[in-house]
This record gives sequence, structure tokens and C-alpha cells, in this order.
Amino acid sequence: MGWLIPFNDFLTATFVNILILKLVRPKINKFIENFPRPFHLWEITAVFFMLYVWLTAIAEKEGIANKYASLLLIMYFIIIIISIVGFLNFVKSSEQNQHQQRLIDNYKAQITSAHKINKQYNEIRRERHDTRNMLLSIQGYIRDHKDKEAEELLATFLQNDTVEKHYSEIDNALDKIKISGLHNLIKEKAYKIVEKGIPFSFEVNAEIDELPGSEIKTARIIGILMDNAIEATFKQAKPYIQFALLKHSPEVYELVIANSIEQKLNINTALKFEHSTKEGHQGIGLSNVTQLVKNDDHYSFSAEVKDKVIMMTCFIQRK
Repeated sequence: MGWLIPFNDFLTATFVNILILKLVRPKINKFIENFPRPFHLWEITAVFFMLYVWLTAIAEKEGIANKYASLLLIMYFIIIIISIVGFLNFVKSSEQNQHQQRLIDNYKAQITSAHKINKQYNEIRRERHDTRNMLLSIQGYIRDHKDKEAEELLATFLQNDTVEKHYSEIDNALDKIKISGLHNLIKEKAYKIVEKGIPFSFEVNAEIDELPGSEIKTARIIGILMDNAIEATFKQAKPYIQFALLKHSPEVYELVIANSIEQKLNINTALKFEHSTKEGHQGIGLSNVTQLVKNDDHYSFSAEVKDKVIMMTCFIQRK
């Protein structure tokens, strides 16, 4: 019946440990919370382990190991429980630290993004202020019928020269566009493409002296699409840009701008609001065009990618 002794020790140790967990542990936790520098669990475990070794050595030396077997067994189980609790506490603390670090990193990223947005906003305000002042100056020259001075001031602001240039193929097509503002805008963009050495196809199939919708909005759409095409093809090995303004009827017109692309492009992502493939998302992307034509029955815009070419189509029609 000697097996009853260790079994009895085990039951006694289990009971004592449960009693400790139920009655003593809350007081220990409260003490640790209020104590200015609480001991770490591994330190307590080390103390218990040293005490266990010391008691075991004394008991063996004095020949009283059997007499104090229950006490030694209790100490052993206490060490195991404290070690398990310490490990679980370490895991929990590690998870909390990682979560806290993620929150800190996320907060820092938000602060950095906010600073960038604020900087961009201030730059936009400054540019808008400068543009308004420049337009007021030009308006003064126009009122005084000083066209030459107005043109020179505008050329300085736009950083281009006033020397008259001619590219016959483009000029012949442009002669069909009788809307002065759009004529000049398209001319400047088309000349820029030619001067950068980008192969360029330009077509206007009929005389256009009026377009449905807002001329300002139409100019913004053309400007955005042509600027995107120029920037997308500038560093390509084999670039290509196509421009076409087609008159299907006095009620319906079609604007087509296409350019070559080298990298894969998810067109659905590119059309999402505020999306840009440019570094820092500082560029004006296709999403801006979708926002311009949104809820305006005069315009309908679509884009598709096929055979390493992105084709952007905007129909301009009367309501």
C-alpha cells in the first residue's frame, strides 16, 4: 500500500494549490498592483526553485525526506504553477506590446500622411493665390488693350515662349477646331508631345465651332488626359500617343486619347477616386476625370487597356 503515500501527497498538494489560487492569489495580485516595484514572476519562480533545492538537500542530508514529502511536493507544484502563469503572462504581455507598437506605428503613419496632405494643401492655396493675381494682371492688360504685354506675362507664368511655332500636320487638323480656348490648349499639348520626340497621331474629322457642355470642364478633361499620356510615355522605350476629336453629329462628339503603357495597369483601380500611380499620389489620375463627368449628362467617360495600350474615350453630347 506504499503507493498511497505519493497519491496522498499529490491530493494534498493539489488541494493546497487550489486553495492558494482561490484565496491567496487575489491578495497577491492586489499587492503586486499596489507595490511600486513588483517582483517579476521569474524572480519568484527562481526563489521557489532555490528554496526547493535547499529543502530537498536538507531533507536528504537529515534523512527526513519521507517525512516532508508532502511539503516538497507542494513546493514542486507551486513552482510549476508559477512557471505556467509566468509563461502565459509573458505571452499576453508580448501580444499587448506588439499591439501597442502597431497602434503607435499606425498613429505615426497617420501623422506623416496628415503633414503631407497639409503641405500639399498649402501649396495648392499658394498656387491658387498666385494664379488669381496673375489673372488679375492679365485682365488689366486686356482692359487696356495691351495684348502683347498680356501674352508675355502669361508666357512667363506658363514657362513657355511666345515664338510662333508651326507643325503642319497638327496645324492642319487644329484649323478645324474653331473654339479658341480649346484650340490653344490642344495646340500647346500637341506641340509638347512633338517636341519630346514622342510618336503622335492627331485627327479632327470635321470643323468644330461648338461643343455641348461646359468649355471649362471639357478643357480640364482634355488637359488631364493629355498630361497623363505625356507623363506615362515620357520614359518609355517605344512610346506612342494618339489624339482624335470626332464629330458624329451636331449632337454627339467623341474625344479619344490613347497611349502606350509598359507596365500592367488595373483599369478598375485606376478609375477609383483619389487613386494615382505617381509617387506620393501627387499626380492627377483618371479618377479625376470620372469625378468631373459624374452626374453630368453631357459627358460619358470610359477607359480600357488592350495590347499594352490604354484607350480613354469621352463622349460629349447634348442632353
